[in-house]
Amino acid sequence: MMKQNKRKSTALTGAVAGVAALAMLVSGGSVANAAETKYPSDAAQPDLVKLLADYENYYKPANTYDKNDPSKPFGKGEVKDAATLKNDDDMTLAINQAAAKADADGDGVKTATTQQRRALIDADYKMAETLPDSLGPVLSQYFTEGLENGSLPRTKSLLVEDHQAGGYAYALMSDYLSTGTAKVTFNHTRPLYDRTDGGYVAAGLEKTVPITHVPDYTDAQGTTHKAGYDEFATSGSFPSGHTTYAYSGGIALATLFPQLAPEIVTRASEAGNNRIVLGVHYPLDIMGGRIDGEVSNATRWSDEQFRNEQILPAFDELQSYMAGKCVADGHATKQATDVATVQDCVNNLGANDTKGYTNSFVDPVSKLAVTDRKSAIEVFTNRMTYNFKQTGKAGQAPVVPDEAANLLITAFPTLSADQRKQVLAATEIDSGYPLDASSEGYQRLNLAAAYSAKVTVDAKGNVTKVEPGQKEASVVYAAEQPVPVYRLYNPFMAAGAHLYTTDESEYASLQTKGWKAEGIAFYGTADKTSTPVYRLYNPYNGSHHYTVDVNEYNGLKTSGWNDEGIAWYVPTYAASDVYRAYNPFTGEHLFTTSKAEIENVKANGWNDEGVAFKAVRND
Repeated sequence: MMKQNKRKSTALTGAVAGVAALAMLVSGGSVANAAETKYPSDAAQPDLVKLLADYENYYKPANTYDKNDPSKPFGKGEVKDAATLKNDDDMTLAINQAAAKADADGDGVKTATTQQRRALIDADYKMAETLPDSLGPVLSQYFTEGLENGSLPRTKSLLVEDHQAGGYAYALMSDYLSTGTAKVTFNHTRPLYDRTDGGYVAAGLEKTVPITHVPDYTDAQGTTHKAGYDEFATSGSFPSGHTTYAYSGGIALATLFPQLAPEIVTRASEAGNNRIVLGVHYPLDIMGGRIDGEVSNATRWSDEQFRNEQILPAFDELQSYMAGKCVADGHATKQATDVATVQDCVNNLGANDTKGYTNSFVDPVSKLAVTDRKSAIEVFTNRMTYNFKQTGKAGQAPVVPDEAANLLITAFPTLSADQRKQVLAATEIDSGYPLDASSEGYQRLNLAAAYSAKVTVDAKGNVTKVEPGQKEASVVYAAEQPVPVYRLYNPFMAAGAHLYTTDESEYASLQTKGWKAEGIAFYGTADKTSTPVYRLYNPYNGSHHYTVDVNEYNGLKTSGWNDEGIAWYVPTYAASDVYRAYNPFTGEHLFTTSKAEIENVKANGWNDEGVAFKAVRND
């Protein structure tokens, strides 16, 4: 995340408490019964067959598989690119064999090795087993406890199987996409089965990949974990459903916990890779699953109703919970926002360095062990292409789907959607690798790099430099430095209920007096050459007012309002409108970048007074 200087904001940490507070306003602060709520994204799921259509340039199925129709058999097709599919086979075997090398835990044949054990656990298809260790030993314990003891109901709703539909348990983000249609459409046999009907032998490739079958593993709690080799004879390999699940949940958690997003998505890549460790999938299947997980999250984040009612409240919940645990255990000092407190905790624990998510597994694709953030990003990047050669044109212009920019909202809340797209473009891998042609840019997205970037923005709002691999994501402005404008609510006052301030001391002090913190409303600047926003106080009803209109400012002073000087300045690059509404019953003014909030208060009798001034949105 991004640092904030107490005296002057020279770099901004990715704090979205203001957005989360708005989400709580929208949702009323209660956990919605998601099983009863239908969202636009539920009715318009991504077309995975279209998104992954480039696969047919490597393997062309003869038909869509239908178990009830003998004329549409399983696994019948033609090899279109033998060289690419040979690498698919070679990397499958190499990864499977690397994990089967004997170690302290097992011999790899009769008893499972350390890596095989992790692969078997990931095969259970349980996000609560797979995700926690991506946060490091301390934070993973907090996370697991929160899921189990009821402290994180919103987070659990999104990531863990917490809802029922037709007897099936599901989570709103981890289980959002189904790969069923894609699997029967591409109709491709898994590595351990006879692929003669798929054209492999005719193309000079092996009939099967001679994988080592991973033995069952029974853990200390008595739970037996199995690979399920007898379940896949007529189950299509492409794309990997387990990998789709891992990336869907992993990227979702990365957006809820952006301070450790690079580690989280790398753990998701490990879960996908573990399907190859077991020998039940190929690298292309895993790459397809990653694309699925990316578009899954982008679709959910782009559904404004789902974002406001589900994701942002879960973000607020998880950040608040983790901040509280960290402070209570002495791992962090309470900061102005929960997000900043959690970042302090992550830094102190070294969870974004050598004391977080690690593993010692090395194979011809990963090439190195995960020992810190730098190596995690490198391993993630290596697994984006799995040693495939480029089959399409290299060096093409960046392609970033519009909705993908929303994946960076919590990591870079001060950036606009266009600026976030520029970050994704600057960190994406080269074009032309398998699956790129049809993926609409998703195959190239290097989220581990993007989530760890230091972003430089010039005075005109252009992203001029992106430097991935940082311990904290940050935004540095070459000219005017943004400062957060905090928003508080006073529940005891009939009027003057909201106050806006850039003073962190005032923000903290008012909370001790019963004011409710609503986080960062938007960003201004301290640059005195910019347009000033004046602050006035009405001693008759206790309300504050903010204006850039000098005539209004002078007029209110002559009417008895107290002049409290300049509250902040409007950045010259600010592109977002701050709307102003007036409550004729109490005399209070509300300032917000949310059009939805304006519509909400209008419905309650407030007057819409249009745009008050510009600011940098906190989303």
